[in-house]
Amino acid sequence: MASNPDPKPNPMLASPNRMKLGVFGLNVDCGCAITTAPERLRGDDWAGNLEVAKIADRAGFEALIPVGRWRGFGGKSNFNGICFETYTWAAGIGALTDQIAVVTTSHVPTVHPLVAAKQAATVDHISGGRFGLNIICGWFGPEMRMFGGSMMEHGTRYDYADEWIAVAQKAWTEPSYFDFKGKFFNVERGFAQPKPLNKPVLVNAGGSPRGQRYCAQHCDVAFLIMNQASDETMRQQVQSYRNLARNQFSRDIKVWCYSYVVQRDSLKEAQDYLDYYVNQYGDDEACDNIVKELGIQTGIFSPEQAEQFRFHFKAGWAGVPLVGTPQMIVEQFERYSQIGLDGICLSWLDYRTGITDFVAGVLPLMEQAGLREPYRPA
Repeated sequence: MASNPDPKPNPMLASPNRMKLGVFGLNVDCGCAITTAPERLRGDDWAGNLEVAKIADRAGFEALIPVGRWRGFGGKSNFNGICFETYTWAAGIGALTDQIAVVTTSHVPTVHPLVAAKQAATVDHISGGRFGLNIICGWFGPEMRMFGGSMMEHGTRYDYADEWIAVAQKAWTEPSYFDFKGKFFNVERGFAQPKPLNKPVLVNAGGSPRGQRYCAQHCDVAFLIMNQASDETMRQQVQSYRNLARNQFSRDIKVWCYSYVVQRDSLKEAQDYLDYYVNQYGDDEACDNIVKELGIQTGIFSPEQAEQFRFHFKAGWAGVPLVGTPQMIVEQFERYSQIGLDGICLSWLDYRTGITDFVAGVLPLMEQAGLREPYRPA
């Protein structure tokens, strides 16, 4: 049988675009919007997932990043409670797309690294070398307790993840049998073939000092929850990641974040639509449950700040807002590029309508602004 041709580089790293684009949260009910609005994303709509993925692929987007989720957050929406598992999701999407990176979001306490490494190599072959792995250490206690144990202390979770990725890396690179002995894993004569076509692109969203160190040491892409206090605050947040990777580990990393998009013909229309799905249909109970689980104490805010925080969270998991007309959204992309971001993963309330309008209205203006090069499918 003929061997696989040389794979093309993963576009998350190789794309020449100044502002790379992804789609975030396509695999989970409601996506990133904590709302009961009737047009919200459905977590069991495979055909809809595939349609959006193909639109992004044909438009030249660089990545599809799913949410790793095992149970919902309650409330009327049971936010994210219906969802597709991400390794098999990535395999299916990877088989039916052409150039976009397909990412798995994996909770390391739920899967042995040898199993994960084999699954990753399989998806990489299915996709022709376009696989990425978003490493999650597990922060949602009820999820982790589903798998037979209590959630590890914060620092221990990252110690575990250090060994986890070390075992996976050996599986991807060692030509024959290998051993690994650590605190958490003991591998005797481990073996894994075939190897991935490309080294999987590793992604992590660690925000704590320990999480940032893990990401800077092991990963290719830092996926940030931005502190939006000011442009300078965000600029320093991005640069600190780059400096940590470069100064401590002699590595260069890409820095991405995520955003909720509300695109309309006027700013008022966009703001009215945002008000509709956040204030009229927002799921306050689910939002409260998430905030409590994350340990975010809104009591440190003034009442006005607390309300703004909750609005922002319900709008799109506290991603950066891209709200307004196509031209206004392009100007916001330019702002985030100047801050130092390499890419932004996008979410919408209605993903199919949202991405269709974005590709038609925003993408050409991004090309005119020099943020992206025109993409033509082969």
